[in-house]
Amino acid sequence: MRYCRLAYSILAFVLLICIIVQVYLAGVALFGNSELWKYHRSFVPMFGYITLILFILGIIGKLNRKMIWGSLGLFVLISFQYITALHIASALHPVLSLALFWGSLVLVRGSYPFLMKRK
Repeated sequence: MRYCRLAYSILAFVLLICIIVQVYLAGVALFGNSELWKYHRSFVPMFGYITLILFILGIIGKLNRKMIWGSLGLFVLISFQYITALHIASALHPVLSLALFWGSLVLVRGSYPFLMKRK
């Protein structure tokens, strides 16, 4: 169980870093070279499923409901990101990225106390 909690904490931090990199790529493509949009589009599939792994690790590691369902909520938000990137709701795309950043930060901060538990 301790290894699941450690893996959860590490993957939550990796997810946070990936979201920061994704926002950076969007900014570089928007304000710099527009040909870099391909990196912004192709980077998400590399980390999008981390949230499902976090969900499974949260269940196995017996984390609280906030951590378990929060990771699944982030998966839903990432799924909505695909929808908002393509349709009329595209103005929500950057707003959802803020929610993804905040949610992943909550998971990182919330996973730390579980690392300190011995059982």
